[in-house]
Amino acid sequence: MIKTVVGALLVSFASVASPPPVIAVNTPPVATGRTFIAWLPGEVRCDRSIVVPEFLERPLTVLGWNNTAQTGSVTYVFDIDSSGRTMSIRKLAKDVRAIGSDDIAPALAASRFTAGQARTSCTIAFTPRQSSLDATSVADLTAYSVNTISGPLPKEAWERIYSQGDCRDDRALGLRARVFPNFKAIPATPGVREWSMVGFDIADGGKTANIETLGGTGNAALDGASREAVAKTRYYKGGRKGCRFPYWRSPATLPAPPVADEAQFRPAGATCPSQHEWAVQPTLRFPEPYRRRAIEGWAIVTYDVAPWGEVANVQVAASQPTEDFGAQAAIVVRGGKAVTTQGFVGCVERVKFVMGSNRLDND
Repeated sequence: MIKTVVGALLVSFASVASPPPVIAVNTPPVATGRTFIAWLPGEVRCDRSIVVPEFLERPLTVLGWNNTAQTGSVTYVFDIDSSGRTMSIRKLAKDVRAIGSDDIAPALAASRFTAGQARTSCTIAFTPRQSSLDATSVADLTAYSVNTISGPLPKEAWERIYSQGDCRDDRALGLRARVFPNFKAIPATPGVREWSMVGFDIADGGKTANIETLGGTGNAALDGASREAVAKTRYYKGGRKGCRFPYWRSPATLPAPPVADEAQFRPAGATCPSQHEWAVQPTLRFPEPYRRRAIEGWAIVTYDVAPWGEVANVQVAASQPTEDFGAQAAIVVRGGKAVTTQGFVGCVERVKFVMGSNRLDND
């Protein structure tokens, strides 16, 4: 078994919250400039019956360009275990390459259904909705500003967000002391990065006033703690209106489902030893869309080794909770080189993706 720490990630071989607001306007993109692409979920069907989720996490919105128009939906197949957790998540059409769809499977992995009703072969289709910056609501622009996964928010979007105020730059305001909530006292949701945008004015003397929650994921504890933090924040200057500041709570780790026994996947006629040394250690890397949501997973891969140590014929035998962990595990194993002079066939490796414990909030 090989273990390594990659930043806040440990990779080894061997509550319901409302989602952020999404794009609500379906208008043609302008001739030039940036656009927003949101993947909106359709009905969940299991055995031809509609199933209502207890909590369906929305994929994060991404930035696109006016010449990246999206057409058609992307369908996913998945199972639901007896606890209500989604499992075995996989894309129905393997050749689909859709801009901004990387967060669909992670979002589905963070979703929940009613416990006690295990189901198999459920389906859900996600349809892209694209809108120009000037047609996107301020609420949606604000939501993206807290989760900028595809680049910074364009200047024209910030101008719309602050169009009703004069309080955009903290450096120009003379920030004296920024107060933060006690994030450890605020419950976190597995797989969901929750946030709260607080609006306020700065009175003469630098004291904050007219404090209110402008938007967020609906975590009442985070909303309340964020308002209290802004109430204690102080500036050197005053006389400003329309200020805003976001606070966010990192996701709680969503542990991987139970790991299957890799011995059951050992091919007939295998000559590979149960353990072998690596001349070139595989490069261990956590898939970014799942690291961002703190979702753990695992995969079991089989492979052969040439007499000169090169890894070949890599196949994914199993993976959970999504097929993406299998694809990443195959990349990891394929990058290694084994110590051998005769080669092997039928090697089996279990790859576990486990989050570390040193993640920070609001950084």
